[in-house]
Amino acid sequence: MKIQIKPETIKALLTIAAKGDIRYYLNGLLVDVNAAGVVVLVATDGHRLLALPVEPDDVSDARPGEYIIPRDALESVKPVKAGRNAFPLELTIEQPAPAPDPERAGVTVQAPARFTLTGATTAAGVVVDGRYPDWRRVLPVKASGEPGHFQPDYVADFGTVAALLTGKKNPCPVIHHSGLAAALVTGLGANAIGVLMPMRVPADEMNHPGLPAWTARAPAPADEPASAAA
Repeated sequence: MKIQIKPETIKALLTIAAKGDIRYYLNGLLVDVNAAGVVVLVATDGHRLLALPVEPDDVSDARPGEYIIPRDALESVKPVKAGRNAFPLELTIEQPAPAPDPERAGVTVQAPARFTLTGATTAAGVVVDGRYPDWRRVLPVKASGEPGHFQPDYVADFGTVAALLTGKKNPCPVIHHSGLAAALVTGLGANAIGVLMPMRVPADEMNHPGLPAWTARAPAPADEPASAAA
């Protein structure tokens, strides 16, 4: 299976992917291939998620499965450039056929899938051996409209994602609030959707505290008394 991925798409996904997480499988990029040949790229750090569909070059060769490409490989490959334009990188994933086990007669073993990422440079290796979370289970199917509170850095990162995927300087992604439940993020470009987990704010902190004294206007100066007649 071969996929063309724009460098901006990889940057957007790595903005959301974990970095140095003990859950090593979250540090990479998931290539999810279903039985219908639909390919979705997914990144998450457990607090937010980004998913977007891509068209494989050959659907007939898209074997169903989940393939995690390591972060260091994605960061190491540089795209081919012509002036300011950067060409897509080519990701190839190959699933070897089962081979006979040399130590057990009549038993076959499945070798891990291999990947090759090619641009101006190339990285290759085996996919990450780990089980990626079921990302479809966390997608919000509706929104209550109840306001939620979010980590400012995470909101800013979705702004970065939208800029990368749309090519616009000041994109405006939309957060579909749902209180303390996960919020859907749209308007990211490239048919991408995001998920953002809210912060839990204590109920007593939700009450308006009133304005501090320093915000009040200073009283108007009193009129000066008229001078006494001579």
